Order: sequence, then C-alpha cells, then structure tokens
Amino acid sequence: MTCPFLITSPLWSWVEFTNNSKTAGIDFLHRNGATGKRLFPEPNGAGCAFLDYNADGWMDIYLVNSGNFQNPNAPNALYRNNGNDTFTDLTQEAGVGNTSFGSGICVGDYDNDGWEDIYICNFGRNVLYRNLGDGTFSDVTEKSGVEEHSWSTSATFFDADSDGDLDLYVANYLIYSVETDGCQLESLRVYCGPDNYPPANDSFYRNNGDGTFQNDSISAGLVHSGRGFGVITGDYDNDGDRDIFVANDLSPNFLYRNNGDGQFEEIGFLAGVALSEDGTVGNGMGIDLSDYNNDGSLDLVVTNYQSQVNTVYRNDLDGFFTDVSFVSGTGLPSFPLLSWGCGFVDVDNDGWRDLFVVNGHIHDNIDQFDDIGDYAQPKQLFRNLRTGAFSDMSSKSGKALIEPQVSRGAAFGDYDNDGDIDILINNLEGLATLLRNDGGNDRSWIRVSICPPAQSLMARVFVETDDGLSQIDEAQSGGSYVSHNDTRLLFGLEDADFVRVWVQWQDGTHSEVIKTATRKEVVFYHPSYSD
Repeated sequence: MTCPFLITSPLWSWVEFTNNSKTAGIDFLHRNGATGKRLFPEPNGAGCAFLDYNADGWMDIYLVNSGNFQNPNAPNALYRNNGNDTFTDLTQEAGVGNTSFGSGICVGDYDNDGWEDIYICNFGRNVLYRNLGDGTFSDVTEKSGVEEHSWSTSATFFDADSDGDLDLYVANYLIYSVETDGCQLESLRVYCGPDNYPPANDSFYRNNGDGTFQNDSISAGLVHSGRGFGVITGDYDNDGDRDIFVANDLSPNFLYRNNGDGQFEEIGFLAGVALSEDGTVGNGMGIDLSDYNNDGSLDLVVTNYQSQVNTVYRNDLDGFFTDVSFVSGTGLPSFPLLSWGCGFVDVDNDGWRDLFVVNGHIHDNIDQFDDIGDYAQPKQLFRNLRTGAFSDMSSKSGKALIEPQVSRGAAFGDYDNDGDIDILINNLEGLATLLRNDGGNDRSWIRVSICPPAQSLMARVFVETDDGLSQIDEAQSGGSYVSHNDTRLLFGLEDADFVRVWVQWQDGTHSEVIKTATRKEVVFYHPSYSD
C-alpha cells in the first residue's frame, strides 16, 4: 500500500490556508435581504470571481451582492489588486456596482478587444459590462441583445461553433411567484423547496461578431428546462470542441454534447451524469470539470444537498461516466453537509488535483427541526492520493477551513502570484473570505497564460515532466457555484526543474512544444494574435 507511506513520509508536506481578507482590504458584506418571512430566493447566495480587468497580470476580485429581492439595493463590488497583497475597492470608479438581486458572474472578452468583460446573473434583468480598457465599464446589456429577464443563476462564455468569438450560455433557475411562497413544517415557517416551482428554460446567445448576440437556443438544441444552478463547458469527449454541463436543482443534470457545428444534443442520461449512482435526482448546486486522475480526460464533480452526498463522475474515456463518489472517499464526508462552490485544484502542487468544497445550510432555523444539519458549516479539502481516492484533510489545513460559515460561491486563483492556488468565498449574509495558500509553492509549478484573453477559453494546455507526469487543463468561464476562476492555468509539478508545455486551440492549430524551467509563468499567443 502506498497511501500510508505518502502520508507519513518525512518528504511529504501539506498546506495551510489563512484568512487574509482583513489584511488584504476585502471588506465586502453580502446581504440577502431576509425579511423573516423566509421567501424562497433569500438563502441561495451569490458568486465571486478572480479576473484581471486592467490586464496588469494580477488577479482582481469581483463579488456579487443580493439585497432584498423585492427592492434590491445592495451593490456588487470590484477590488483592484495592488500587487502587494492588498486590494482597493474601485467599484464606483469602474461603474460596475449593479444593485439588482444578484446571483452569478462569468467573465470573458466577448468583443475580442483584449479586455475582459463581465456578465452578471440576477433575479430580473441581467447585466453585461463591456470593459472600455481604461479602468471603466459600460452597461451594454440592451444593445448587445443579452437582456435576460428570468431568474438567472450562472453563465459561461465559450466558443460554441469554433468561429473565434465567445458565445454565452445562461442557466436559469425556476419560475417563481411570491404569491405562492410560504411553507410550513408543522407550526414552523421554513424555506420552500425548489420542487414547489416549475423549472425554467436556459438561454443560449450566439455571438454575431459585431458586439451583439442573438438568442439561438432553439436552433442550437439547447431547449431543455431544468432548475439550473451551475454551468461549465469543456471538451469531455476529446473531439476538439466545448460541451456543456449544467447542474440542476431537483431536475436531472444536463450534458450537451457539441456536434462540432454549434449544434448540441442532450445526453445526460446516456452518459451517466443526469442522476446519482442510485438513480435519484440530486439538488445540483456547484460544478467543476477537470482531470483529477491524470488520464487525459475531464472528470466532473457536482455538489448537492445534505444527505445526498457530492457526486464525483469519473470520465471513462468511452463517452460514459461512472459515479465514484463513495469509492473515491469524497461522498460519505459530505453526507451531513449542504455543499455549494467547488473545485478540482492542486493546492499542494504535487501534480494531482485535490477537491475543495464550501458548505452552508439554507435553513437558518435548521436546529429546530433537524438533528444532523447545522446552519454554518466548515469547508472541506480532500487530498488526491493519486490512486483515484482522496483523503479528507479539512482539519489539517488551517483553522480558517474549519471555521463554520454559511458559504455559497467560491473562486480559485493565484491572487498573490506566488505559484499556488488561493480561494475566494462569498458568504451568505456575511463578510467575504480570502484564503491565502501558505506552503503550496514549496513544490514546483508552471503557470500558463493564453493571449489574447478570448483564446484562453478556446484552448487545451498540456504539460509533461521528464519523470512521466502528464497533465491537461482548460480555462473556463464560470463554474464552481455561480462563480468564475482565474483563467491562467497553474500546474503543480512536484519536484521537477523543467517541463514541456504546449497548447492545442479549438480551431485546430497547435503551438510549438517548449521546454522551460519551472516556477515561472509562460505565455502562449494564438497564431492570429497581433499586439
């Protein structure tokens, strides 16, 4: 057995996460506008993002707020990274303080001008902020044609038809009416469940290439209704184009396979990701897509409700997935928790992606009717044992992880550019948490950036060390729970001094293979790029 050796070896080290929010100047307070009536939209919370809006090479932070959904007035916030482990709130100066009842965020350069734009999902009117390149943004929602008026939760920019510009998929939740809200458990007022309301249809907007979009949901085959929470894209079948995964709340999950021409076929049941291993529908919340077992294909994780366990779907390389939640060791520890944001991220840079999950209940009075659940809950971190299994390291990764919080959105990125993954968390009706990774960069790493920014969402990156460690990854817009990650790809390389890196773009072109020293950033330019 190799697992005990890995854990007790004197060469083995682990990481610790420190809550750096206060020191860094992140003072964002999420509001959900709770009235005491326990209206259904209140407990769902909101997302967050790492993005580089001013293109200075440092990850900035965006946090989505909610407020009272009937009369929202809590602004979102943008923090500029000062490059010295601190941030400055520039929301007002940048013009991105939307005050709608917010849910999710995704980022992408939809107009191919070299600057990252922001899309915000709301209860009501969504917002597209165009980055003007001077530190400010313009609300172009109406004239761009993406003025969604549903209850949108999350979204993703991706190139659906391989034409070189970013299209937009928006996950919509359900059709809500305050007039029909009001659930009782005996004499206790509680939040209703999602099955009290009919599911909504998602929306797909195809980029016209001129700064506008058209709703192409029907002709693209993206017409199924579900209670969408998490959405992410990636090339799960290794055919060179991006497919779509949607985590649905009390509806079967969707897997839309891209037919290669911008048309999609929903195959969630056929591929084995619509339901859990026991054939039941889950309360899908968060979602991530990454190759946790380093076999060259993207695997899937979906977070779920208390008593359902989080679902890890292993990609079997034949178009099918297998639910390995229990055999991987991640299922049982999630049973008493209600999980949201998640990510397969290599926190210790050993070359194998670990699993991070944030938790928190929806019922603020859960202690009055449930002996298992707690309202505020700890976060979870599972170390990848390189065998297909994980070990729960939550209690060994710093006190910030075991501190109970009512967490929702989570974003992953290297905000301090020190070569390891840090974590941003948006907490319901609480202060945001910025977790700094201390110790992850003890091992080697390589960071890969793609230029121009839009092409970062149209590329697959390959890395390989001399000792045979091979990895792939794809940058994604959106993901986790209604959040957005750093699109620079960070690969842990254990003790390697050199690494080979190359890129395959969605249009079929390839970069040259480069061999470079580790512990640095390398930049790849698409062949069409001109500064």
